[in-house]
Amino acid sequence: MDEFYIARITTKGQVTVPVELRKALDVKEGDYIIFEKRGSRIEIKKVLPPNDFEDFARPIRERFQREGITHDDVEDAIKWARGMQGQSKK
Repeated sequence: MDEFYIARITTKGQVTVPVELRKALDVKEGDYIIFEKRGSRIEIKKVLPPNDFEDFARPIRERFQREGITHDDVEDAIKWARGMQGQSKK
């Protein structure tokens, strides 16, 4: 069942997130949220704190170090992949 909440936008474009939504997102003062546009809908999500990202990125960084993959290797791979856009793969 959908729930609806109303908030007013200030002259500076600011919005107060209703308390029920702040509780549902588990956000408090100083936290960040992200707005994701999906067609004509907008989703609001809590941004994960940096330590959560560190936990996510650690095994990737460790694998890169084990296999000797450098920052330049990653940049080159991205440039190569972007160059392949619109081309059929053979």
